[in-house]
Parts: sequence; C-alpha cells; structure tokens
Amino acid sequence: MAGIQFSNVLKWVGYATAILSLIAGVRGLTKVFTDRAEVRRQVGALLASEQIQLQGRDYAAAWQSLDRASKLDAGSPPVRAAQENLAMQWLDDIRVQDNEKFSDIAEKLDPVLTRGIAAEKTGQREADLLAHLGWSYFLRSREGKDGLDPAASYADAVKKDANNPYAQSMWGHWILWNHGEPGEAARHFSSALDSGREREFVRRLQLAALLNENNETSGEEIVRVATAMRREGTAIPSEMRHRIFSVYYGRLIPPNTETPRFINAVPPAEHVATFRWAFAGLDLDNSESLVRAGDLSVLEEAAGQLDEARNGYESIRKQLSGQPGSLLTAAETGSRRLTHTQ
Repeated sequence: MAGIQFSNVLKWVGYATAILSLIAGVRGLTKVFTDRAEVRRQVGALLASEQIQLQGRDYAAAWQSLDRASKLDAGSPPVRAAQENLAMQWLDDIRVQDNEKFSDIAEKLDPVLTRGIAAEKTGQREADLLAHLGWSYFLRSREGKDGLDPAASYADAVKKDANNPYAQSMWGHWILWNHGEPGEAARHFSSALDSGREREFVRRLQLAALLNENNETSGEEIVRVATAMRREGTAIPSEMRHRIFSVYYGRLIPPNTETPRFINAVPPAEHVATFRWAFAGLDLDNSESLVRAGDLSVLEEAAGQLDEARNGYESIRKQLSGQPGSLLTAAETGSRRLTHTQ
C-alpha cells in the first residue's frame, strides 16, 4: 500500500514538474514575444525619426537612426531598404562641411549600395543602386582616388534598365566632366528623360554638367535646356539661377561675333520668355539689375518686341547717364537705332 502511495506521489510530482515546465516555457515564449514586440516598436520609432530627419535633409542624423535600427534588427528588410534609399538620396544631394570630403561620405555609403546590388532582384532598383555606386566612384575620383571607373557602373546599370534616369544622366555628366563629346552627353540625358522618372534630378544634373563646362557651346545648350524646362514646367534649382544668369555676361553686351548665335540658340521670342521666366524676381543688386535689363532689351529687340526693347534701353540710358561703360553704350546705341524705326 505504501508503495502504491509512493508511486502515486511520484506520478503527481511528475505532473507538477511538467506543469511547472510548461508554465516556464509559456513565460519564456511570452518574454520572447514581448522582447520582439519591443524591438519592432523601437525599430519603427527609429524609422519614423529617420523620415523626419530626411525631410530636413539632415542625412548624417538619419544615417545614425538607421544604424541604431540595424543594430536592433540586422536582418530587417524595411531597415535595409531605408538604408539604401537614404544612401542614394544623400549622394543625390551631397554637401560637405568644413574639413569634410566627398569621399568621407561616399566610402561610408558604398557598403550599403553593394549589399543592395547583391541582394536585389528587380532590374530598375538594381540599376538605381548601380548608378549611385558609380556616382560615389565619381565623387571619390575627383578627390584623387585612382582605379575607380564610374562609367563601368553606369554601363552595368543601363544593361539592367536601358533608360535608367540616374545612370544615363550621371553618364552624361561624366562625359562632360571629362570634356567629351557634347552630342554623346546629350543623348544620355535624352535617354534619362525618356524614362519618365526623376525629371527634376536629370535636369539639375544636366545643368550642373553644362555650367561646369561654361564655354560657347555649353552656353547655348544651357539656354536650350532652360527653355525645355520652362515648357515642361520643371523649375530651375534656386541655387543655379545666379550661375545661369552669369552665362549671359559678355555674350550680349557688348555684342560680339558669337552674339547672334547665342540669341538664336532658341527662337528669339522663346529666348525672351525663358529669360523672363528664369530671372524675374532674382535677387540682384542695382548693377546686376541694370545688366539684366540690358540683356532683356537686346533679346526683345531680336524678337521684334521693339516697344519693350526701346523702353528698356531708355530706362538704362537715364539711370546710367554720365557713367560711361559698355552697358550705357549699348543702351544709347539701341535707343537711337529703335528711335529711327518708329
């Protein structure tokens, strides 16, 4: 009898142990699930912070937020995608502070780009990443880093996505950076526009490439690109408006052998419309404002807008009376010329 009772006791002990183990297991699972939920919450908060920082163009802070999120959940697809997107956007809008170099940023972003390229399965996304890897190579090469070939990355990207806007526009930029054939560069920019994606980025890079050249041919192409942007409703980046305005210096006043060709880069009436659209409201000092008025009068005269041109010349002549110079000479000559046409 005692043996049976002892056996029963053992049996109940076994049940109790099993129950306690089950309870411990449930508690353990609950803790795991709770911990995972907490990780997801923290990662979500960091991703939200990164988006706010990105909107403020605080790329370094956004990078730190994603780095913390990655340490919490290294394999998170949303975190990896956010890192790749941030790397591309930072390269698109890269700026450096005092004592900082482009390569300091580019070298930090490269591993994320190469990781994304290795993992990506869609042609367009892979091409975007390849193009930005090439752009990081360009930024590092301009600071003296040897052995990097941006064009090879652009070519690889185009194999994945023929009209990829990043690869094609960056390739066009690379050609002009190396003083290559303008027509070849123009074809790359045209292909980028044909994609229907990232038009503002493509136009900004195209203008930047042409402004870096700033020779007779590029000046005319800048006018054509600006005119196309006006027609399609793409705004000129504010930081480029003064640089484009400087393209006109010496091309219209005083007149020279290249002036007619520059005026007729597009039909003169279109040139007038583009000039007004690009530079109306531009913050200029009094001297620059007079130059703007003189350039506009020359363009208006070429477009047959004679009353407007005459009024412009007369206004300049009165304001600069007794202050000899090429602008006053142009205004006096233009005023006399148009007075005879009345």
